[in-house]
Amino acid sequence: MSTTDQAVIIWGEVLWDLFPDGAQLGGAPSNVAWHLGMAGGWARLVSRVGDDDEGRRALARLGEVCDTSLVQIDPERATGVVEVTVANGEPRYKLVADRAWERIACTDDVIGALGEASVLIYGTLAQRSAAGLEGWRAGMAAAHGRCLKVCDVNLRKTSALEMDGSGSGPEINEGVAVLAALEKADMVKVNDKELASLATWLGWKDPIAELRKRPRVVAVTHGADGATLFGESGAAIEIAGTPARRAADADNVGCGDAFLAVLVHGMTLGWDLAHCGRAASRWAAAVAEVRGATPFFDEERAAELLELEVDA
Repeated sequence: MSTTDQAVIIWGEVLWDLFPDGAQLGGAPSNVAWHLGMAGGWARLVSRVGDDDEGRRALARLGEVCDTSLVQIDPERATGVVEVTVANGEPRYKLVADRAWERIACTDDVIGALGEASVLIYGTLAQRSAAGLEGWRAGMAAAHGRCLKVCDVNLRKTSALEMDGSGSGPEINEGVAVLAALEKADMVKVNDKELASLATWLGWKDPIAELRKRPRVVAVTHGADGATLFGESGAAIEIAGTPARRAADADNVGCGDAFLAVLVHGMTLGWDLAHCGRAASRWAAAVAEVRGATPFFDEERAAELLELEVDA
């Protein structure tokens, strides 16, 4: 499964990750947009931020690597933030409720862009509110049938976020949102912990088999141990982990998002799936070497990670 038309839309939250020593730009979909841009691709981001300094700073930074013209400004709610603590390099997240990203709308401009998109990448977090789920469903309806729909499963502890849904509780709302996202996907990226959670939530004895019931690519990431890719042919492709030279303050925030960005970028360029996976593994390891989800890589470093030749 590949496409050469790089009309990529990324739908989902923009957040600031609040580390104890300062804020870093985050949010899984915006991280994907960042790394897609760093790798040489280009995407249009559909999101929502507040009419505040945090929103303006986020848009200014993201505007360096992607098209932010479809990002909405919420006049009432502030830009999203998540409190992050890191233990042994592994992040723990606590979302702050009632933020702009919880009600991304499917505007006329978004509908027009989705009608032309060849790839639509979306997470599962921004659909955990009634407004967010409604907007996403409208967006999915606007995407044409040939559009490659890519779901990045992104689970967070629901106790940290109060929902505004039907009153059935945040866990049920999240399960509904995740199941809806999976049902629409042509490609799914999930990590080992999320795969186990899906099996428990949905009663799946064999979650890989369930995810592959329709023709699709499934990418299961294993952290430092690499990834397993399942293509449309059915054969599993094992991608070795790339060793990371970690700085003292390094963390794993955004590594999975970086992996997905480069995986999809390679597919849009027509690379075979194994090549895409190896490049994605190298890129994710480079993100693990630093603090935060959105480091800057210059052209030479990006080409090295992708194993491309750069003109002298």
